[in-house]
Amino acid sequence: MESIPIVIALGVGIALGIALGIALGIVIHIFMIKRRKPIYLVVSAEVRNDEALEPYRQQAVPLAEAAGLEILGSGEIELLEGHWNHFPALTLEKFDSKAALHKFWYSPEYQQAKKLREEHLDIQFIVAVEGV
Repeated sequence: MESIPIVIALGVGIALGIALGIALGIVIHIFMIKRRKPIYLVVSAEVRNDEALEPYRQQAVPLAEAAGLEILGSGEIELLEGHWNHFPALTLEKFDSKAALHKFWYSPEYQQAKKLREEHLDIQFIVAVEGV
């Protein structure tokens, strides 16, 4: 009979430990999601052959969208100050995080898809900048 209170206390302690561990895990997960910064790509490119780029788009777009791609803007720039020696259009893309971008960008599937754009797209630059 003396062992019953010990077993109950042990069971309650284990249950409380599990509950505390789950709660702490949830708090850490929420903190990490809120802390994750988006990353933006700025692309200066000019299409040479729109029709020939279709196979690239068919392979690359689903891969990018799976990584959280959101196109924020695309079109001709308006130069407000300074000098611009690049194509007159830009594309601004957003990814959920630097890790998501890298997982997509350096994946074997995207590296293979990139080969489909060769000779059909003239890229002056693609830069990435982390959001705040």
